Amino acid sequence: MKSTSARGACLAILLASLTSTAWCQDPGLPSLLPMPPLPAVGTNFPVAHAAATDALWGTAEPSPAPQVGNLPSPNSSIMGPEYLDSMKGGYDGSCVGSPCGGSNCCNNHYIYANALLMNRLRPGGFATSVFANGNQAINFCNQEFGGIWVGGFEVGTGWCFGCNCNHALELVYWGLFPATATASATGSVSSLVDFGDLTYNGASANVPFTNAAIQRVQSTYNFNSVEVNLVGNGMCGGPFGCGMCGCCGRSGSPWGFGYLAGFRYINFTDRFLFSSNPNNTNLTTDPAALNYLGQFNNNLFGFQLGSGLSYCLSNSLTAYVIGKVGVYDNSVTALQRVYGTAGNAVINNGPFAGQQFDVRTAARDTFSMSGQIDLGARWAITNNWSANFGYRMLALAGVATADDNFQTSQFHDVSGIAFLNRSGSVLIHGAYLGATYCW
Repeated sequence: MKSTSARGACLAILLASLTSTAWCQDPGLPSLLPMPPLPAVGTNFPVAHAAATDALWGTAEPSPAPQVGNLPSPNSSIMGPEYLDSMKGGYDGSCVGSPCGGSNCCNNHYIYANALLMNRLRPGGFATSVFANGNQAINFCNQEFGGIWVGGFEVGTGWCFGCNCNHALELVYWGLFPATATASATGSVSSLVDFGDLTYNGASANVPFTNAAIQRVQSTYNFNSVEVNLVGNGMCGGPFGCGMCGCCGRSGSPWGFGYLAGFRYINFTDRFLFSSNPNNTNLTTDPAALNYLGQFNNNLFGFQLGSGLSYCLSNSLTAYVIGKVGVYDNSVTALQRVYGTAGNAVINNGPFAGQQFDVRTAARDTFSMSGQIDLGARWAITNNWSANFGYRMLALAGVATADDNFQTSQFHDVSGIAFLNRSGSVLIHGAYLGATYCW
């Protein structure tokens, strides 16, 4: 009886111990026991894989090959920056370096401003008035109208991109303030212009211009230019874009080269006013005074190409030359009028007899060209600031000017006057001074 009870008690204890967690494998902890085979299909009890650990077996033996230095971590790269840059292929704007000393892409934008002082050269010319003794009184030429220096300004901005930031998209405006040059003569002055085809205030229009008390010629011109350019510098740098800032110290060649391509709009307006009064020096309110006005407006729309060359004179001073050539469609409008306080002069002969001499030319298109050269230097104040100074020459060909359309006779030929001479040329030159900021 006792043995039977003991056996029953042992069996109960054994069954109870089998239900205890002490006999179960924790799936979240390592196990030293081999894994049982995977369950058959259809069973639903979980099985956890055993994770081996060397810590349970003691300290690892040292390697027979000594370790030199620290081994790279699993997350570190054994490839150098040069290899990585070459694998990028420049798609992110980075460069392996240039033969002139390495990449320099610390600036991505720039803005600059220059003050201008320029002059217009007038080649040729002609006399408009003579004194009673036959000596010239007024000459519409460079000597009397070419020595007028006018002010202006230039502003530009750009965004740099590409390898070493050597390329940029820029917007530039520069223009000159309108200025009027005047030449006058007094005391028995007569005009060399024949106004006999016109009548003013009931008499020939020649009367106010013969033996006049005063005659005066005024000349005014306007110039404005807007450019949108794609510019680029060579591997060794150049005079454009973000290359306008920073020091010039490179380990290679001191020479730099650049290019330019873009669209340009130029507006050039030329105006003259020839006035005379036979009685006194009042040219504004006296009904006896008569005026001959001509105004010619050129609007040039076109494409330009250019290039530049720079040279490092020192670590901070760079000299450069920039040239641009443009081709344009020039839309020309004009106005020619003979008038006074009593109204417009009237044509007295020909097919337009009886009409007022107020000739307005609708837009006429013609082919034009431009050429511009800048000779200058830049002084690198810091890596972000530089000072600019230089000399600029700009030439236009295929434009309508006052010099080429000043009518000296045949005022009844309205059709010929309205047709215009659009083959004139203009040369503007002068100095500029300013600063550039890059960031």
